[in-house]
Amino acid sequence: MQPTASAPTVRIAVDIGGTFTDIEVLREATGQTFAFKTPTTPDDPSEGLITGLRLAAERTGFQLSDISALLHGTTIATNAVLQRRLPKGALITTAGFEDVLEIGRHFRRQVYASKAEPRVVLIPRAWRLGIKGRTLATGTIETPLDETEVRHLAEKLKAGGIQCVAVCLLHAYANAEHEKRIGELLAKHAPELDVSLSHEVSPEIREFERSSTTVLNALLMPVVRRYLERLRTRLKAAGFEAPVYLVQSNGGVMSPETAALLPARLLLSGPSGGALAAETIAARLAMPNVVAVDMGGTS
Repeated sequence: MQPTASAPTVRIAVDIGGTFTDIEVLREATGQTFAFKTPTTPDDPSEGLITGLRLAAERTGFQLSDISALLHGTTIATNAVLQRRLPKGALITTAGFEDVLEIGRHFRRQVYASKAEPRVVLIPRAWRLGIKGRTLATGTIETPLDETEVRHLAEKLKAGGIQCVAVCLLHAYANAEHEKRIGELLAKHAPELDVSLSHEVSPEIREFERSSTTVLNALLMPVVRRYLERLRTRLKAAGFEAPVYLVQSNGGVMSPETAALLPARLLLSGPSGGALAAETIAARLAMPNVVAVDMGGTS
């Protein structure tokens, strides 16, 4: 009878910050934990991650093939937004709603001022594009989508060097037919674009919240996808075959495939892990009133 292969013995948690990459090692059989810290490599954070894994493996005495799972928290999305290291993007919306991002929730520090205070708008006015077609709040289509206009927009986006597009149409949470069709047309006529559809990202009422979330998601798609592609390549070259789970803003996890499509869910990935850990530890110690501090180098 052939001996059975030993089961994986180590679980790894990684948090990539703007300054340091932290590695936590858990020996599943004994419950022992070990912590390691290595400088983050900003040009390619996956390089620092692999360096940290190899350092942890050398000092703790395990092989990368012993890892059963890699839990990955990161501030890559957060820092990209804070530092404005974002690609050139565009917003396609229902004609007449191109300025929702600037109008916001009508909040002003000086209520009676003739002009609102300056605010950060991630998509410039020239690339907030209105399109004919109207869906009512009931989900009824009042005005059909102008598909010829969509095809012309696809050519304009390519000519303008746009890398990613957010599509947020009025009442798409009630009926996403027009958004889906725009997604299909863009995939056909401008397949190199990263396209984010609001009914997939945030299918909720309120135009500003849905628009701003979809825009962030679109702008982060190229950033996060490039990182995940490099990470996948480096892990494969190192002989790593265990599943990878990325921590979401709500403290849950998702697959790299989902993260590439919905990177906005990573915006609070780094801080959420610390908050969840503080809550868990406080519960185990029966200390309901706890203040946790997470001091980062960038965010």
